[in-house]
Amino acid sequence: MSFIDILAIYSIFSIWGLLFINILLSIGGYIYIMRMYRTDGHHTVLEYPIVTVMVPAHNESIVLKKTMEALIKFDYPKDRYEIIVVNDNSTDDSAQVLKTIQHNNPSAKIIVINTDRVVGGKGKSNALNIALSVASGSVIAIYDADNTPEKQALKILVENLMSDDKLGAVIGKFRTRNKYASLLTRFVNIETLAYQCMNQAGRYFFSNCVPFPAPITL
Repeated sequence: MSFIDILAIYSIFSIWGLLFINILLSIGGYIYIMRMYRTDGHHTVLEYPIVTVMVPAHNESIVLKKTMEALIKFDYPKDRYEIIVVNDNSTDDSAQVLKTIQHNNPSAKIIVINTDRVVGGKGKSNALNIALSVASGSVIAIYDADNTPEKQALKILVENLMSDDKLGAVIGKFRTRNKYASLLTRFVNIETLAYQCMNQAGRYFFSNCVPFPAPITL
């Protein structure tokens, strides 16, 4: 048997193996999603913990305003969460945008950390570590600067996290905000939802463990 024959056999097994795994995950994901649709996602919580919402941002002034408006409008108890935005060595007007948002929302606890190239500009993980150093919440939520969560999102995530002592983290389902902008964004939205509803839900159904995506992690 030649090297080409071995490579061909390996390719066949790899392709069909991946196909089988994805079919299996899709079945598990479908079953899990059907179970979830029978509930509204909420769980009873005796006392809501203090949550720190961390937002790393680098040159995100175009989307920051909409994101911050969504975070401020959470229906989570207002005295039980804070928002820490790390303006990570941005060269646009993000600092001014955030300053205006703070001024216009005095009742919201918004902490803005502006870093320079010495302290910041070293990636998302460094920005999150900076935010973590001043965080006061017992629960940490991470949102990307271009994410606009729904009003009840944080409360549902926290309730699900607190409902099971075995859980170390939870994730939310995200969608493409501009899905109707073009044919391409429609397909991106379909791909995103399919990945979450099939692959992610399927992994949790079979193993109670999933990869945590960037936009929404708690």
